[in-house]
Amino acid sequence: MRLFVAIPLPDSARAALMKWAQSCGTHAGLRWTPEEQLHITLQFLGEVTDDRVSRVGEALDGIVASAFPVAFERLEVLGRAGVLAVAARPTPELVTLAGEMRSRLASFAQDPEEREFHPHVTLARARRGGKVPKPHSLPPLPALEFTATCFRLYRSQTRPEGAVYTVIREWPLPRSIVQL
Repeated sequence: MRLFVAIPLPDSARAALMKWAQSCGTHAGLRWTPEEQLHITLQFLGEVTDDRVSRVGEALDGIVASAFPVAFERLEVLGRAGVLAVAARPTPELVTLAGEMRSRLASFAQDPEEREFHPHVTLARARRGGKVPKPHSLPPLPALEFTATCFRLYRSQTRPEGAVYTVIREWPLPRSIVQL
């Protein structure tokens, strides 16, 4: 199975991003991300054999974190002008959660990440032969904030019509953690 761990966006944030995407007009060179697939990837694992999926869940069971605010900062183009994304502010809570996941899941990752964690939501990808427009040429992004209240383990299945994401399991992030 092709797996990744991510923070889902709440309905209100996804709807606001889709409304913004509609305000961008037509861009034949772009393939917009479907609303239900908008998320912030914390750890991409790649292919994981079926017999190891439960062990991934066990590794994630040990993570202790509380809910935290997430705010989007700016539009950016990632890769070689192939991805239009909105960057999330790399708060200590978000970076710490991603770092703990990276540490706990390194033995499961097909190609463990060596670069610095860069929280973002992929809004669109360039179609073959297309280009992502420069962020300054697009309408301003609305101010968006939400509270991350969970993270999820997803399965990604590639199909001719596009990827399909299925939630395998969800871990809540409680509003606060009581230290004894």
